[in-house]
Amino acid sequence: LGMQIGEGATCIEKDFFPLVNLDDNQCDQVVPALRDSGFLIVKSSLLDLELQQKALAASARILELSSKTVTHPSDPKQYMMLSFDDLGGEDLSEVSVDVRIIKEYYSSLRKIRDILLQSIASGIGMDDAEFFSRQHNENNDSIRLLNYLHGDENTANRCKEHSDYGTLTLLLTDGVGGLEAFVDGKWRQVPYVEGALIVNIGSILSEWTRQDLKATLHRVAGPASIGSTTSTNDRLKAVSVQRRSIAYFADPNSNVATTLSKSNDHSLENEDNMTIDEYIQWRSGGTGVDRSGVSFTSKEEERLG
Repeated sequence: LGMQIGEGATCIEKDFFPLVNLDDNQCDQVVPALRDSGFLIVKSSLLDLELQQKALAASARILELSSKTVTHPSDPKQYMMLSFDDLGGEDLSEVSVDVRIIKEYYSSLRKIRDILLQSIASGIGMDDAEFFSRQHNENNDSIRLLNYLHGDENTANRCKEHSDYGTLTLLLTDGVGGLEAFVDGKWRQVPYVEGALIVNIGSILSEWTRQDLKATLHRVAGPASIGSTTSTNDRLKAVSVQRRSIAYFADPNSNVATTLSKSNDHSLENEDNMTIDEYIQWRSGGTGVDRSGVSFTSKEEERLG
């Protein structure tokens, strides 16, 4: 049900969402992709297919069995937001075997995050390739376990249009279609590649680079979503089943400002100059399951036309 690169994906889609193998000296391809669309697809031996499949299965069981699972107030989905420390808590003791799998998966993502941040720093011409990764050495990150519910021909977005507000998002899906990004004026399906992760830029990293790297608007579309370039038949097939995914959100250290230090040769300015904690609270609308924040910034909204 997912669109594979090379199996139904057009050449244009390949260009918008290129596949980069981090093991094959392709790190120099990271920044060009993120400049063009804000998205890319990556493979790494640090995260093999077996662990990905185990993580998705573990996520499904946790969401089914845990009392901490949340039903989204507007989108047809269930989820659980977890920090690494949450995975050691008593709240998830009933699914301890699955928690161990998620912790292993989480640890692998942190390593891939650092490789990507170093590739980005080098790719935009910074002398210090570890500058961005050092801003993340407190591991101020989280994962969201997600289950999108069945729908029908009247189902619109299973996840509303939004941009991510951290630096990097690493997304693992089960291959069920629906993920679309607003690229070059159109809602385009992001291809699924077995064994790979989808990577996209958040608003903070976009602002750090004066929007050289794009925090692209994206959504999970349904049959009734407006403006999709994905066929209605493909969207009907996707919404006929549950859709599983795990999103990893990398945020900088909590006391880092949304404006980089002016002492750095590559200092970048943001008029808000909030701390990371302040910015995330503004974007998310505070804390708690009923928070209602800013789906995307005014600058990002302008791209919708």
